[in-house]
Amino acid sequence: MRYSTKYKEEARAKLVEAGGQHAKQHGFNSSGMADLAAAAGVTTGSLYKHFSGKSDLFVAMITAELKRTADLYDAVDPADADQVSRALAGYLSFNHVQHPEAGCPLPSLTPEVGRADDAVKEAFEKGVQSIHANVSKLTGNSDIAWAIIAQNVGAVMLARGMQREVLQREILHAALQAGKQLIGSDNSTQAPAKL
Repeated sequence: MRYSTKYKEEARAKLVEAGGQHAKQHGFNSSGMADLAAAAGVTTGSLYKHFSGKSDLFVAMITAELKRTADLYDAVDPADADQVSRALAGYLSFNHVQHPEAGCPLPSLTPEVGRADDAVKEAFEKGVQSIHANVSKLTGNSDIAWAIIAQNVGAVMLARGMQREVLQREILHAALQAGKQLIGSDNSTQAPAKL
């Protein structure tokens, strides 16, 4: 039976989404193609109908996952200080630490991208640049945008590595306060924060 182009695109998107969630929770390199296929409820053979191999799947997952994060920041109104503050707090939430499968791929998959092939690194670089462009719109400053991204990703990674919840929350709180200072939202004498 021949499937329509729309069906094939939907099946591929499902594989990318489910595989991305699985990889963010369990690691991409430690997940075999069978694990990634099972996460999407398909056979490994079905996976190979859509992707030439594991690297091809990783490129598709990184592209989709980073786009999702970039789109989240793009949806934030830079003129609305409360909305910007909520975006910062949402990233640095305990929920984000506890549920990597539902969050940004940067804290989960960046170390694996560093060991991946050039195609994965290229997709990663493009995706991170899109996130940076959208965060730059919110901060009004490219350097502050990079600092916020690096600080937030690092804080979530460190918090995930801690066994005790009190330490996890302490790290998140410290990063949130530092982020607010970076963007000026903690200083009432400055203009309203842009991120």
